[in-house]
Amino acid sequence: MARCRSKVRTIAFMEKGVYPASLRPAKQAMISHRYKCIFVEVPKTGSTSVRHLLGKAIKPHLNLCEIKRLMESYWVVRGGRKNRILEWLYLTLPAERRKERGRRQFDSYFKFGFVRNPWDRVVALYERNEAVQMRQEMTFEEFVHWIQYSSSTCIHSSPHRYQLDWFVDANGKMLADFIGRFERLQEDWAVVAKKLGVSEILPHARANPRPRHYTEYYNSKTQSIIEEKFKVDIETFNYRFGE
Repeated sequence: MARCRSKVRTIAFMEKGVYPASLRPAKQAMISHRYKCIFVEVPKTGSTSVRHLLGKAIKPHLNLCEIKRLMESYWVVRGGRKNRILEWLYLTLPAERRKERGRRQFDSYFKFGFVRNPWDRVVALYERNEAVQMRQEMTFEEFVHWIQYSSSTCIHSSPHRYQLDWFVDANGKMLADFIGRFERLQEDWAVVAKKLGVSEILPHARANPRPRHYTEYYNSKTQSIIEEKFKVDIETFNYRFGE
């Protein structure tokens, strides 16, 4: 009986956003209860460096809309037997109660991520060293023609045609509090770091120097294909070829 009362009290505290010290992971990225933030991992925008400081994501490359649904339904603290038990207990709460708690939590957390010049990002996807290494399968021009008809530029989760897709809901409403740029990663990270109270020095956990500038990969045709393919990102974030 005492154990049951203890579990009930724990759930009550959790609903208020108060987490017992034993359940607070030292590092937890994507959804961090310690820093009360949500990090949106857009591939090839410096996510590895940010994770180096905040920790590993529960599930990689979810957009904010998916994260919101996750928080409205499930117990989102991971690690250890206690959290597995609490996750099971949390599902015994009424769905509406979980949804309301998750919505309040999502709204109160600082939500941020980074974007990258689309032409440069396509080169980064082509030259990637992890997962599928496309440069071993096709030329860059072939890759551009392939990505022209692809519905996604992410191998995880649901399709994300644009970088903007990671930050808006189904109606196009902006959910993020801050969107930085890969091109000024250190400077924009300093803004986030000050907000969260963490180190303003962002380590380059996966440096990937190229022998040539991204513009040298393109001809006029491939440049135009990417411009048309990612017109939404280019206009939304005011990118230009050659920047």
